[in-house]
Amino acid sequence: MSVSHDNQRIIKATVIGMLGTMVLILLLTCLFAAILKMTPGITYGIIDYVMIAIQGVSVLLGSYIGGAIAKCRGLIIGALCGGITLLILLACGMCMTQNDITILTPVKSAVILLCGLGGGIIGVNRKEKVRIK
Repeated sequence: MSVSHDNQRIIKATVIGMLGTMVLILLLTCLFAAILKMTPGITYGIIDYVMIAIQGVSVLLGSYIGGAIAKCRGLIIGALCGGITLLILLACGMCMTQNDITILTPVKSAVILLCGLGGGIIGVNRKEKVRIK
């Protein structure tokens, strides 16, 4: 069985969007850790909420990139980017801590999935660059 050209484009866009998402999560998390280390007044109670925001923004931008590359099926690409990211983050979280599921897990899931869907749709519907002659 051969994969159609449209499916190849969706797979390629999803993989690139996922790579972008993971790099953004890594960079933004490192930036937040540096800010947290340098600012003694920040309470540790906000870490969970900031991490949800970092993950949401990263998924939004990653699925935007994927949707812009594919130029079609933004909803599918966004859902895949968000869903795969969510599964990776949940698996890593379960391996690293004793608390498997917290009260914030449904909130994190909703934010990541909605940001993925939104980013994919926005990426597909973006306007092309305006060229000035």
